[in-house]
Amino acid sequence: MQHNEISLLHKTGYSLLACFTVFWFIYAAGGQFGYQGLWLTAVAFTSSFICLSSALLYFVSFQQKQLDALHDGIKSFKDGDFSIRIHPDGDKHLAPILDLYNDLARNLTEQRQTLSQKEHLLDSIVQASPMAIVLFNPFKQVVYHNQQANGLLQVAGSLKGKELYGLLDNVSAPIRSFLLDQGSGIVSFEHNDLKHSYYIANQTVTYNHQPHQLVLCKDLSLEIGKEELQLWKNAIRLISHELNNSLAPISSLTSSAEAILEKNSHLDLLPDILQTISQRASNLNAFIAKYAEFARLPKPNISKQNLADTLQSVQKLYAFELLADLPCEYAYFDVLQLEQVLINLLKNAHESGSNVSGIGIKVVKDYNRVRFAVVDRGQGITQGKISQVTLPFFSTKQGGSGLGLSICSEVINAHQGQLKIKNRTNGGVMVEFDIPLKL
Repeated sequence: MQHNEISLLHKTGYSLLACFTVFWFIYAAGGQFGYQGLWLTAVAFTSSFICLSSALLYFVSFQQKQLDALHDGIKSFKDGDFSIRIHPDGDKHLAPILDLYNDLARNLTEQRQTLSQKEHLLDSIVQASPMAIVLFNPFKQVVYHNQQANGLLQVAGSLKGKELYGLLDNVSAPIRSFLLDQGSGIVSFEHNDLKHSYYIANQTVTYNHQPHQLVLCKDLSLEIGKEELQLWKNAIRLISHELNNSLAPISSLTSSAEAILEKNSHLDLLPDILQTISQRASNLNAFIAKYAEFARLPKPNISKQNLADTLQSVQKLYAFELLADLPCEYAYFDVLQLEQVLINLLKNAHESGSNVSGIGIKVVKDYNRVRFAVVDRGQGITQGKISQVTLPFFSTKQGGSGLGLSICSEVINAHQGQLKIKNRTNGGVMVEFDIPLKL
């Protein structure tokens, strides 16, 4: 704008100078003709002034039109309209500003089109997602949702602008509680004699400079149903196998005992037969007790415990090497359950074919957690099975119950930790898990 003011001043000055020059010549000439010359001078001056004023008025009004157009164009940016273009005709000093405005308008238009295409693509992906997605504003009103959300809330049509509390009439009580409490996790319930399982995630996101509640919900009923069916098949197959292994010998030995009693001969064999029957029955009872233990695993009684004392207690049962000094003296855990986890892992290490010298435990401090690593140099685990070894009823051992590592994993999960298993580079297995350093 400074350039335009200078240009306008220059042109006005030049015009006034020209007018003054013309007036001076006319006045000088008019002095020779007396009164008539003065009258002629006045007429000439008036005509020149009118012409000059008209020219200046046209010039100023033309520039003002361009400035008004520029003002309207910039104002339209504020309203989100980038369609106005201005032809840069006229003052050469104003043209660069108008060109810059036109370039800016074009760039904003292209960016809006690109953003619109990306939003359309994202909306198509979200609408096609099998997961229900709902976004609530701070007033619990729906800002955005996809079609799966209609099915979850059992409400037809658009949900936009509707309040959360008015959408929960047809929603099952467990899901309603998760939505109202902004909880996250897996919720399972029965409805119309069918079992349903959902994973619900509640997250706080910032949208338009305000916190919004983003709800994601995935129906896991089919997947969990398949997993449960497979687990039941494995359990039934394993239990049937164990029952047959115990009951078949018991039945055979019972028939032998009955034959001995009927014939009243070889009575000296009866004690051995009865002892074998008792042993098989005891093994079967232990097998069933193991499954019962998994089903009713108690909640851990977490308290401050001495790490060295716990490791020494386990070392009396299964030898191992402590691979590094303990990073701390105390941690928080259920001592009975942690000892059982370590015993289970060390028992597996000793049965893996590893030398005792290759079996060790390393304890490190990781922020507010204590991390254990139990290692061996045994045969390792087949790569395809390593992700399944913590599943109930899955075992890599001949005749194994498939519950040892499952119980270990459950115990560590109850301590808000995670159990991981992986093969070591030069052979063997490493099992890692963590427990709280502080409460």
